[in-house]
Amino acid sequence: MSAADNFPYSVAQQKALISSDFNSTLIIQFSFGIYTGVFAATMYFYIHKENRTRARDVIIIGTTTALYILTAVNILVDWLYTNILLVAQGGTRVEIFLESTNENVPLGERILGDLTFFFVFLFADGLLVWRCFHACGRSLRKSILPISLFLVETALAFTTAVYSCLVDAKPSFETNQNIDIFNHLSAATLVVVVVTSLVSTAVICLQIWRHTRLGSRSKRHYKTIINALIESSALYTVTVLFSAVVNFINTSDPQSSFSLVLVSYFVAAATMTLSGLAPTLMIARLAISSNPEDAEDSESARLPSDLIGRESYADLEVQQRDSNGVVEVESNAIQVLPNSEYRGPAKDELEDHCDLNVVREDSRAGENHGVNYERRVTP
Repeated sequence: MSAADNFPYSVAQQKALISSDFNSTLIIQFSFGIYTGVFAATMYFYIHKENRTRARDVIIIGTTTALYILTAVNILVDWLYTNILLVAQGGTRVEIFLESTNENVPLGERILGDLTFFFVFLFADGLLVWRCFHACGRSLRKSILPISLFLVETALAFTTAVYSCLVDAKPSFETNQNIDIFNHLSAATLVVVVVTSLVSTAVICLQIWRHTRLGSRSKRHYKTIINALIESSALYTVTVLFSAVVNFINTSDPQSSFSLVLVSYFVAAATMTLSGLAPTLMIARLAISSNPEDAEDSESARLPSDLIGRESYADLEVQQRDSNGVVEVESNAIQVLPNSEYRGPAKDELEDHCDLNVVREDSRAGENHGVNYERRVTP
């Protein structure tokens, strides 16, 4: 009886595992090519965007570049592992199968792969929490929940990365019990990543909703921003959540969860690429939506410019009393100018072109305040 006959895995299982390992590597290489194109386009759109500031550029460009580099390093490690699997160590099908299950990659490459995997989440969520903090008017009280979740995520990510390095560095430490602990730590970290992303996105969208007026042009403009945030967060969150579920269910015994092992190859490939791609797509969409033609339509609640890359202004509701009652005049872009600064056309022309009724106060209030109302007309 040959050694192959005593092997605990069938030929079909061997082929399935090798196929999943190899095909997941091809998928991650293909998706990284897409990511590279998106990254280049994002940098182009963002750099050519108006009203940028140096501080904001450091955060956004730095974080986006770091995400791309971390993803590239992780994918490079995966590619080197595939080379070892199929070329350096590969011989018979059984030998390739054993190499695929044991992952006898050089220690430095394994540690590098583990660190880059977890640090990608920190950069991706760090950028989102930073946006959330600015959307809350830089109020620590309003953004305390996303910031607290991010701190918990950071602690868990470092703990899991260190534990993974111990498992890689000490063969005696790589017991079934310790592998199960690592899987649960990874799953807990990914769950906190999901919660941080969801809470930060919800807080940003809530701030936009509260500070823009129903039916205004600004709310219609910010709908594009909300859609970009939600879609990007959904893509990122669903992928990471699926990976967390796989880590929770996965055990240290490949035979007892063989089908899950096959799925985990593809889930890990998707998670690694989309964790960097989703935030980059969000930056690209926000940069494209902030073109000069939309500048006046975006004038809404004084949401910080860091959220969308330009200064935004509050919708102004002007109320003026006369002797007969209260008359309200609403506009998405009404300026209040002193008489000394008013250089616009005559009042009659404004009324003809804008259909804006100017209600004056009584003569005494007019003498005290001396205010003219001009409606800005967008050609």
